[in-house]
Amino acid sequence: MVLCVKVERERAEAVRQKLLSKELLDGSYVPARDEKFVFFAVKKRTAGFAFAEKKLMKREEYGKSLGEELKGKLTSEELDELVKSFDIVGDIAVVEIPPALAKKQKLIASAIMKNHHNVKVVAKKTGGTAGEFRIRPIKVIAGAKRTHTIYREGGCEFELDINKTYFSSRLGTERGRIASLVQPREHALVPFAGVGPFAIRIAKSVPTAKVVGIELNPAAAKYFKSNIERNRCSNVIALKGDVSKLLPGEYRGCADRVAMPLPKDGMGFLKYCIPCLKKGGILHYYSFGDMANPYEKSKKELEDAALKLGRKVSVLIRRVVRPYSKTTVQVVIDARID
Repeated sequence: MVLCVKVERERAEAVRQKLLSKELLDGSYVPARDEKFVFFAVKKRTAGFAFAEKKLMKREEYGKSLGEELKGKLTSEELDELVKSFDIVGDIAVVEIPPALAKKQKLIASAIMKNHHNVKVVAKKTGGTAGEFRIRPIKVIAGAKRTHTIYREGGCEFELDINKTYFSSRLGTERGRIASLVQPREHALVPFAGVGPFAIRIAKSVPTAKVVGIELNPAAAKYFKSNIERNRCSNVIALKGDVSKLLPGEYRGCADRVAMPLPKDGMGFLKYCIPCLKKGGILHYYSFGDMANPYEKSKKELEDAALKLGRKVSVLIRRVVRPYSKTTVQVVIDARID
Protein backbone atom coordinates (compact mmCIF):
# COMPACT_ATOMS: atom_id res chain seq x y z
CA MET A 1 0.00 0.00 0.00
CA VAL A 2 1.19 3.51 -0.86
CA LEU A 3 0.61 6.82 0.92
CA CYS A 4 -1.60 8.92 -1.36
CA VAL A 5 -3.31 12.28 -1.49
CA LYS A 6 -7.01 11.65 -2.15
CA VAL A 7 -8.74 14.35 -4.20
CA GLU A 8 -12.05 14.78 -6.04
CA ARG A 9 -11.66 14.18 -9.78
CA GLU A 10 -12.66 17.74 -10.71
CA ARG A 11 -9.86 19.11 -8.50
CA ALA A 12 -7.23 16.56 -9.50
CA GLU A 13 -5.18 18.66 -11.93
CA ALA A 14 -5.02 21.66 -9.62
CA VAL A 15 -3.92 19.50 -6.69
CA ARG A 16 -1.35 17.69 -8.84
CA GLN A 17 0.16 21.04 -9.78
CA LYS A 18 0.29 22.03 -6.12
CA LEU A 19 2.00 18.76 -5.16
CA LEU A 20 4.53 19.29 -7.95
CA SER A 21 5.29 22.84 -6.82
CA LYS A 22 5.93 21.56 -3.27
CA GLU A 23 8.00 18.62 -4.60
CA LEU A 24 5.71 16.18 -2.74
CA LEU A 25 4.54 14.10 -5.71
CA ASP A 26 6.06 10.62 -5.88
CA GLY A 27 6.40 10.01 -9.59
CA SER A 28 7.45 6.39 -9.17
CA TYR A 29 3.78 5.33 -9.00
CA VAL A 30 0.95 5.68 -11.52
CA PRO A 31 -2.03 7.63 -10.07
CA ALA A 32 -5.23 5.63 -9.54
CA ARG A 33 -8.83 6.79 -9.89
CA ASP A 34 -12.33 5.66 -9.18
CA GLU A 35 -15.72 7.22 -9.93
CA LYS A 36 -15.19 10.11 -7.52
CA PHE A 37 -11.53 10.39 -6.56
CA VAL A 38 -7.96 10.45 -7.89
CA PHE A 39 -5.10 9.09 -5.74
CA PHE A 40 -1.60 10.60 -6.11
CA ALA A 41 1.39 8.92 -4.47
CA VAL A 42 3.27 11.35 -2.22
CA LYS A 43 6.61 11.30 -0.43
CA LYS A 44 5.27 12.35 2.98
CA ARG A 45 2.28 13.71 4.85
CA THR A 46 1.81 17.47 5.07
CA ALA A 47 -0.98 19.80 6.15
CA GLY A 48 -3.70 20.82 3.72
CA PHE A 49 -4.40 17.50 2.00
CA ALA A 50 -6.57 14.42 2.57
CA PHE A 51 -4.61 11.15 2.70
CA ALA A 52 -5.39 7.50 2.03
CA GLU A 53 -3.52 4.21 1.65
CA LYS A 54 -3.92 2.79 -1.86
CA LYS A 55 -2.42 0.01 -3.93
CA LEU A 56 -0.75 1.65 -6.95
CA MET A 57 1.15 0.39 -9.97
CA LYS A 58 4.88 1.07 -10.01
CA ARG A 59 6.12 3.09 -12.96
CA GLU A 60 8.72 1.46 -15.19
CA GLU A 61 10.74 4.66 -15.00
CA TYR A 62 11.03 6.84 -11.94
CA GLY A 63 9.53 10.28 -12.43
CA LYS A 64 11.91 12.75 -10.81
CA SER A 65 11.26 16.34 -9.84
CA LEU A 66 12.97 19.00 -11.92
CA GLY A 67 15.59 19.62 -9.25
CA GLU A 68 16.32 15.89 -8.88
CA GLU A 69 16.59 15.36 -12.63
CA LEU A 70 19.09 18.21 -13.01
CA LYS A 71 21.24 17.31 -10.03
CA GLY A 72 24.71 16.62 -11.35
CA LYS A 73 23.90 18.38 -14.62
CA LEU A 74 23.82 21.84 -13.08
CA THR A 75 26.23 23.26 -10.53
CA SER A 76 25.00 23.84 -6.97
CA GLU A 77 24.91 27.57 -7.72
CA GLU A 78 22.81 26.93 -10.83
CA LEU A 79 20.46 24.66 -8.89
CA ASP A 80 19.93 27.49 -6.41
CA GLU A 81 18.93 29.74 -9.32
CA LEU A 82 16.61 27.14 -10.87
CA VAL A 83 12.87 27.89 -10.64
CA LYS A 84 11.65 24.39 -9.86
CA SER A 85 7.89 24.96 -10.15
CA PHE A 86 6.16 25.48 -13.48
CA ASP A 87 2.67 25.44 -14.95
CA ILE A 88 1.31 22.83 -17.33
CA VAL A 89 -1.52 24.06 -19.54
CA GLY A 90 -2.82 21.21 -21.65
CA ASP A 91 0.35 19.69 -23.11
CA ILE A 92 2.43 22.88 -22.75
CA ALA A 93 4.79 23.46 -19.83
CA VAL A 94 5.39 27.15 -19.09
CA VAL A 95 8.64 27.77 -17.23
CA GLU A 96 10.61 30.69 -15.88
CA ILE A 97 14.26 30.71 -16.94
CA PRO A 98 16.43 33.05 -14.82
CA PRO A 99 18.98 35.06 -16.85
CA ALA A 100 21.82 33.15 -15.20
CA LEU A 101 20.45 29.90 -16.69
CA ALA A 102 19.66 31.20 -20.19
CA LYS A 103 22.32 28.98 -21.75
CA LYS A 104 20.87 25.93 -19.96
CA GLN A 105 17.27 26.37 -21.12
CA LYS A 106 17.40 23.40 -23.53
CA LEU A 107 18.69 21.17 -20.74
CA ILE A 108 15.92 22.33 -18.41
CA ALA A 109 13.27 21.80 -21.09
CA SER A 110 14.59 18.30 -21.82
CA ALA A 111 14.39 17.40 -18.13
CA ILE A 112 10.75 18.50 -17.97
CA MET A 113 9.75 16.52 -21.06
CA LYS A 114 11.59 13.42 -19.83
CA ASN A 115 9.57 13.29 -16.62
CA HIS A 116 6.24 14.55 -17.95
CA HIS A 117 5.34 12.41 -20.94
CA ASN A 118 2.15 14.40 -21.52
CA VAL A 119 4.18 17.57 -22.20
CA LYS A 120 4.76 18.12 -25.92
CA VAL A 121 5.86 21.77 -25.76
CA VAL A 122 8.05 23.70 -23.34
CA ALA A 123 7.80 27.50 -23.45
CA LYS A 124 9.58 30.09 -21.35
CA LYS A 125 8.17 33.35 -20.03
CA THR A 126 9.74 36.31 -21.83
CA GLY A 127 8.07 39.11 -19.87
CA GLY A 128 5.54 39.98 -17.24
CA THR A 129 1.77 39.98 -17.60
CA ALA A 130 0.94 43.27 -19.30
CA GLY A 131 -1.20 45.10 -21.83
CA GLU A 132 -4.91 45.65 -22.17
CA PHE A 133 -5.62 41.91 -22.25
CA ARG A 134 -3.18 40.94 -19.43
CA ILE A 135 -1.18 38.48 -21.54
CA ARG A 136 2.20 37.11 -20.52
CA PRO A 137 4.45 36.66 -23.60
CA ILE A 138 6.14 33.29 -24.01
CA LYS A 139 8.59 31.68 -26.42
CA VAL A 140 8.77 27.97 -27.32
CA ILE A 141 12.15 26.49 -26.42
CA ALA A 142 11.48 22.76 -26.95
CA GLY A 143 9.01 20.42 -28.61
CA ALA A 144 6.36 21.35 -31.16
CA LYS A 145 6.47 24.94 -32.40
CA ARG A 146 3.04 26.02 -31.19
CA THR A 147 1.33 27.82 -28.31
CA HIS A 148 -2.13 26.40 -29.01
CA THR A 149 -3.42 23.59 -26.78
CA ILE A 150 -6.44 21.84 -25.24
CA TYR A 151 -6.71 22.06 -21.46
CA ARG A 152 -8.97 19.69 -19.48
CA GLU A 153 -10.45 20.45 -16.10
CA GLY A 154 -13.47 19.31 -14.11
CA GLY A 155 -14.95 17.34 -16.99
CA CYS A 156 -14.58 20.30 -19.39
CA GLU A 157 -12.24 21.03 -22.29
CA PHE A 158 -10.85 24.46 -23.13
CA GLU A 159 -9.14 25.32 -26.38
CA LEU A 160 -6.78 28.29 -26.13
CA ASP A 161 -3.57 29.92 -27.28
CA ILE A 162 -1.45 30.94 -24.30
CA ASN A 163 0.33 33.60 -26.37
CA LYS A 164 -2.97 35.30 -27.25
CA THR A 165 -5.14 34.81 -24.16
CA TYR A 166 -4.80 35.00 -20.39
CA PHE A 167 -5.25 31.64 -18.69
CA SER A 168 -4.20 30.20 -15.31
CA SER A 169 -4.34 26.49 -14.60
CA ARG A 170 -3.77 27.36 -10.92
CA LEU A 171 -7.34 28.66 -10.64
CA GLY A 172 -8.86 25.24 -11.35
CA THR A 173 -9.76 24.60 -7.70
CA GLU A 174 -11.35 28.03 -7.43
CA ARG A 175 -13.40 27.52 -10.58
CA GLY A 176 -14.67 24.23 -9.18
CA ARG A 177 -15.52 25.89 -5.87
CA ILE A 178 -17.60 28.61 -7.53
CA ALA A 179 -19.43 26.09 -9.75
CA SER A 180 -20.30 24.04 -6.65
CA LEU A 181 -21.95 27.08 -5.02
CA VAL A 182 -24.32 27.87 -7.89
CA GLN A 183 -27.90 26.81 -7.26
CA PRO A 184 -30.42 25.47 -9.81
CA ARG A 185 -31.99 28.17 -12.01
CA GLU A 186 -29.55 30.83 -10.85
CA HIS A 187 -28.57 33.65 -13.19
CA ALA A 188 -24.78 33.99 -13.11
CA LEU A 189 -22.69 36.73 -14.68
CA VAL A 190 -18.97 36.39 -15.41
CA PRO A 191 -17.27 39.59 -16.60
CA PHE A 192 -13.65 39.15 -17.78
CA ALA A 193 -14.56 35.61 -18.82
CA GLY A 194 -11.45 34.83 -20.88
CA VAL A 195 -11.81 31.61 -22.88
CA GLY A 196 -14.74 30.65 -20.64
CA PRO A 197 -13.42 28.47 -17.79
CA PHE A 198 -15.51 29.99 -14.99
CA ALA A 199 -18.66 30.40 -17.08
CA ILE A 200 -18.53 26.98 -18.72
CA ARG A 201 -17.73 25.11 -15.52
CA ILE A 202 -20.76 26.76 -13.90
CA ALA A 203 -22.97 25.97 -16.90
CA LYS A 204 -21.76 22.37 -17.08
CA SER A 205 -22.17 21.82 -13.35
CA VAL A 206 -25.67 23.35 -13.12
CA PRO A 207 -27.57 22.75 -16.40
CA THR A 208 -30.59 24.79 -15.23
CA ALA A 209 -28.48 27.86 -14.48
CA LYS A 210 -28.30 30.72 -16.99
CA VAL A 211 -24.77 32.07 -17.48
CA VAL A 212 -23.53 35.15 -19.34
CA GLY A 213 -19.81 35.75 -19.86
CA ILE A 214 -18.23 38.94 -21.19
CA GLU A 215 -14.74 39.19 -22.70
CA LEU A 216 -12.98 42.12 -24.37
CA ASN A 217 -10.04 40.26 -25.97
CA PRO A 218 -11.21 39.21 -29.49
CA ALA A 219 -9.03 36.07 -29.51
CA ALA A 220 -10.26 34.95 -26.07
CA ALA A 221 -13.90 35.74 -26.95
CA LYS A 222 -13.59 33.60 -30.10
CA TYR A 223 -12.22 30.67 -28.09
CA PHE A 224 -14.95 31.21 -25.47
CA LYS A 225 -17.65 30.77 -28.10
CA SER A 226 -16.01 27.67 -29.58
CA ASN A 227 -15.51 26.21 -26.10
CA ILE A 228 -19.24 26.53 -25.44
CA GLU A 229 -19.85 24.29 -28.46
CA ARG A 230 -16.99 21.97 -27.51
CA ASN A 231 -18.57 21.38 -24.09
CA ARG A 232 -22.15 21.23 -25.43
CA CYS A 233 -23.41 23.96 -23.12
CA SER A 234 -26.70 25.49 -24.22
CA ASN A 235 -27.14 27.55 -21.05
CA VAL A 236 -24.21 29.95 -21.42
CA ILE A 237 -23.83 33.01 -23.67
CA ALA A 238 -20.46 34.53 -24.69
CA LEU A 239 -20.43 38.25 -25.35
CA LYS A 240 -17.47 40.11 -26.84
CA GLY A 241 -17.20 43.62 -25.52
CA ASP A 242 -16.30 46.09 -22.80
CA VAL A 243 -17.80 45.38 -19.37
CA SER A 244 -18.13 49.10 -18.64
CA LYS A 245 -20.30 49.53 -21.75
CA LEU A 246 -22.27 46.27 -21.75
CA LEU A 247 -23.29 46.03 -18.09
CA PRO A 248 -25.08 49.35 -17.44
CA GLY A 249 -28.74 49.12 -18.44
CA GLU A 250 -29.69 45.69 -19.73
CA TYR A 251 -28.02 43.67 -16.97
CA ARG A 252 -28.96 45.88 -14.01
CA GLY A 253 -30.46 43.77 -11.22
CA CYS A 254 -30.47 40.57 -13.31
CA ALA A 255 -27.88 38.37 -11.58
CA ASP A 256 -28.05 36.11 -8.55
CA ARG A 257 -24.28 35.77 -8.67
CA VAL A 258 -21.36 37.68 -10.22
CA ALA A 259 -17.82 36.26 -10.42
CA MET A 260 -15.08 38.81 -11.20
CA PRO A 261 -11.92 36.83 -12.12
CA LEU A 262 -9.88 39.98 -12.86
CA PRO A 263 -7.54 40.36 -9.87
CA LYS A 264 -5.65 43.37 -11.22
CA ASP A 265 -7.63 46.63 -11.46
CA GLY A 266 -10.91 44.87 -10.61
CA MET A 267 -11.71 47.68 -8.17
CA GLY A 268 -12.42 50.02 -11.08
CA PHE A 269 -15.19 47.73 -12.35
CA LEU A 270 -17.08 47.21 -9.08
CA LYS A 271 -19.31 50.20 -9.94
CA TYR A 272 -20.49 48.32 -13.04
CA CYS A 273 -20.76 44.83 -11.50
CA ILE A 274 -22.47 45.52 -8.18
CA PRO A 275 -25.62 47.07 -9.77
CA CYS A 276 -26.09 43.85 -11.77
CA LEU A 277 -26.80 41.92 -8.57
CA LYS A 278 -30.28 41.34 -7.26
CA LYS A 279 -30.90 42.21 -3.61
CA GLY A 280 -29.04 39.56 -1.62
CA GLY A 281 -27.01 38.47 -4.64
CA ILE A 282 -23.51 37.03 -4.23
CA LEU A 283 -20.32 38.69 -5.51
CA HIS A 284 -17.01 36.84 -5.84
CA TYR A 285 -14.40 39.60 -5.83
CA TYR A 286 -10.81 38.70 -6.74
CA SER A 287 -7.91 40.95 -5.88
CA PHE A 288 -4.31 41.00 -4.67
CA GLY A 289 -3.25 41.51 -1.06
CA ASP A 290 -0.21 41.73 1.11
CA MET A 291 0.76 38.35 2.51
CA ALA A 292 0.90 39.75 6.04
CA ASN A 293 -2.62 41.24 5.84
CA PRO A 294 -4.21 39.79 2.70
CA TYR A 295 -7.85 40.88 2.97
CA GLU A 296 -7.86 44.43 4.35
CA LYS A 297 -7.36 46.24 1.04
CA SER A 298 -9.89 44.13 -0.90
CA LYS A 299 -12.55 44.37 1.81
CA LYS A 300 -12.25 48.16 1.92
CA GLU A 301 -12.44 48.42 -1.88
CA LEU A 302 -15.60 46.34 -1.91
CA GLU A 303 -17.26 48.20 0.97
CA ASP A 304 -16.41 51.65 -0.42
CA ALA A 305 -17.76 50.78 -3.89
CA ALA A 306 -20.99 49.33 -2.44
CA LEU A 307 -21.53 52.34 -0.17
CA LYS A 308 -21.33 54.74 -3.13
CA LEU A 309 -24.07 52.69 -4.81
CA GLY A 310 -26.28 52.56 -1.73
CA ARG A 311 -25.61 48.85 -1.19
CA LYS A 312 -24.47 46.95 1.90
CA VAL A 313 -21.76 44.25 2.01
CA SER A 314 -21.88 41.15 4.20
CA VAL A 315 -18.68 39.10 3.90
CA LEU A 316 -19.42 35.37 3.70
CA ILE A 317 -16.02 33.88 2.91
CA ARG A 318 -12.55 35.23 2.38
CA ARG A 319 -9.69 33.02 1.29
CA VAL A 320 -6.25 33.05 -0.28
CA VAL A 321 -6.55 31.64 -3.79
CA ARG A 322 -2.84 31.26 -4.48
CA PRO A 323 0.56 32.83 -3.75
CA TYR A 324 1.57 35.34 -6.42
CA SER A 325 5.01 36.46 -5.25
CA LYS A 326 7.08 36.37 -2.08
CA THR A 327 5.02 39.20 -0.56
CA THR A 328 1.73 39.08 -2.50
CA VAL A 329 -1.21 36.67 -2.66
CA GLN A 330 -4.32 36.50 -4.78
CA VAL A 331 -7.44 36.54 -2.63
CA VAL A 332 -11.17 36.21 -3.11
CA ILE A 333 -13.96 37.66 -1.01
CA ASP A 334 -17.43 36.11 -1.31
CA ALA A 335 -19.97 38.71 -0.22
CA ARG A 336 -23.74 39.09 -0.09
CA ILE A 337 -24.78 42.45 -1.53
CA ASP A 338 -27.98 43.78 0.07
